[in-house]
Amino acid sequence: METSDIRTLLLDLSCMTALRHVLEDPAMAALTELCVACVDDRYTPERITEVYCNAYNAWLTMLSEGRGGFVREALETIYFSESPAARLLAGGGEAPYSLMSALGHDLDAIGRLVAMEPAMFLLLCERAGMPGGTAARLPLWEPTVGKEQIDPRLSEDWLNRLGARPTIEFFRKHGTGIFARHSVLCYRDGALCGLPSPDPVCLEDLLLYERQRDALAENTRAHLAGQGKNALLIGAEGTGKAALVRAIEGAFAGEGLRLIELSMDAMDRLPELLVRLREQPCKFVLFVENGPLSGDQPDSRLLAGAGDLPANVLLYASARREDLPTDTETVQTDGASPFPLRLFYPAPETEVCLTLCRELLERQGTEEPWEDVRAEAEAFLMRCGGPSLRAAWQFAAQAAAQSAHP
Repeated sequence: METSDIRTLLLDLSCMTALRHVLEDPAMAALTELCVACVDDRYTPERITEVYCNAYNAWLTMLSEGRGGFVREALETIYFSESPAARLLAGGGEAPYSLMSALGHDLDAIGRLVAMEPAMFLLLCERAGMPGGTAARLPLWEPTVGKEQIDPRLSEDWLNRLGARPTIEFFRKHGTGIFARHSVLCYRDGALCGLPSPDPVCLEDLLLYERQRDALAENTRAHLAGQGKNALLIGAEGTGKAALVRAIEGAFAGEGLRLIELSMDAMDRLPELLVRLREQPCKFVLFVENGPLSGDQPDSRLLAGAGDLPANVLLYASARREDLPTDTETVQTDGASPFPLRLFYPAPETEVCLTLCRELLERQGTEEPWEDVRAEAEAFLMRCGGPSLRAAWQFAAQAAAQSAHP
């Protein structure tokens, strides 16, 4: 690479518009200044060395904070930061031709910047006046480190002029800013925060209440198509109501579903949240855990919240009720209610829960015969307050830990 190539790159970077905010990222700014140092005669050898060290330290900072290298930083700044271009593209409709052109130009410039090898930078620094002895003492950052941690929805291949189309598709499917970065969020005190490590439970793990599981999964699938219903999950503690909602999010996150957990206290500020959600292309499920009941009717704040939601938002709420008869119809619908879909979770019988314990142990490959652990499982369920799905999971997890570390 020649200095003329660096000058051309710097000109293209200076002409960025749609993604200009990326240049404000400290790591991108450090790389950009390193390019300048390689071609600007006003930089002394000492200053060139300092600028190179700043770029290396920017790379170290990204690694220490778990953000990977320059490529990952560029991708996450493009796709997970709020910008006017991102909001416009997420809104749907035909993108202006000028924006498409600008987007392609900017992606290409950023791609060329982060593709620069550190060895090439050092060579250019030497040509600009850095002593060879200094260059020999400076470390090379490792461009491949951190690439394996790039969000699977993103691709380094988008960092060129052909990346404009997949970039638009990304924003229209996954939204912008915090909604693009996180699939599970929490709403507290009028503020949204992302939950970087969502609950890992899968739909296939929910073995005891399959009918309720399938009904809520089908309802969520309909929501993604614009036809879902608010849902109320009522039943005993530990029956997996919240686990089902979180597993639903994991199953459909790749299709643009976002889960926002909020408390009853946050319902008072729900209108503020809905203003933001209306502007996003994603489908949202708001989840209130352990909402209060009066009989089988939810709290008035839940009813009010469920009655005035944008088309891209549903409300799922769970509520605790311990006295459900075992013969309760588990899936009910009421088109006149703000919660048309109602799922009921009677507490399981002891034998049913023991059978679940056995199946979970078999799934994880426990070799100890069931007859030898049945009494232990039954005692564990009683210590947990009685048979429940949660207690069965906990027993299986404890057995797996003991098997791994006898």
